[in-house]
Amino acid sequence: MGRKRNLERDASLKRYLDSGGKATLAKLAEAAGVSKSCISKWKTEDKWDEQLKGSRRKGGQKGNKNAAGRTPKKDGNKNAVTHGIYAQAKLNDIDQEKAEHIKGIAFGEGQSRLRMTEELQSLLVRKAYLEGLLERYTAQKAEGEYYIDKIVHMVVHKSVKDITEEEKSGVKTGEVKDPEGSREKLKTAMKSIIKSSSFDRAMKIEAELNRLHGRIIRQIDSMKSLEMEERRLKLEEQKYKLAKQRLTGEIEIDEDEEEEDEVIGSLVDGENG
Repeated sequence: MGRKRNLERDASLKRYLDSGGKATLAKLAEAAGVSKSCISKWKTEDKWDEQLKGSRRKGGQKGNKNAAGRTPKKDGNKNAVTHGIYAQAKLNDIDQEKAEHIKGIAFGEGQSRLRMTEELQSLLVRKAYLEGLLERYTAQKAEGEYYIDKIVHMVVHKSVKDITEEEKSGVKTGEVKDPEGSREKLKTAMKSIIKSSSFDRAMKIEAELNRLHGRIIRQIDSMKSLEMEERRLKLEEQKYKLAKQRLTGEIEIDEDEEEEDEVIGSLVDGENG
């Protein structure tokens, strides 16, 4: 029979997680009344560090107010949008009248038709959204305006000389947390701001609109092809039924192709009606 699990094992894990991984082996061993080697063994076998990573709350650090006033909206936010060309557009992002028109587009029933309708509606929403952006960047008030596309901020470690001069001046610049988790004294080596004019953005939007027009045309062609194929299949089905009725004597038709086509056409129209 296996040995009963030491209750302090789970308690020590909780203490470690509650401390954010800062509790030392010595302190944990003292609290649990076991040796440091025992704590080390528990930490390795139970993968404390992996559990610590999984328990950390996503988002900014406590007290961080970088996103204050820019919380995500219910349908998503556009805080990170640059020029908007590749942003995901929704009905709420376009003119209400255009949105109502697009929602009213219907292509009949059936899974294939519904999927095609949804795809066309999505493309038309995106088209309306891009046209709105184009109006914004081609408006007279946008002439001569420049918009920030990217900010490149390069930092390097401070030298001993830099740190010494700071200490002499009495100015405390603090430390910066690097991606690896340690805290370093860094300074700005280079900062570049890349901007684009309203004309540049308008040209990008027009290029994207041209590509989008091609996708819309192909989608409409696919919908027309599906409709024609469905009509062809329905016509073939009626021809088969008519041939079966002739063989069984349910209906008599002269050997006149024009008259046969009229009968088939009337049958198809009758089903559609």
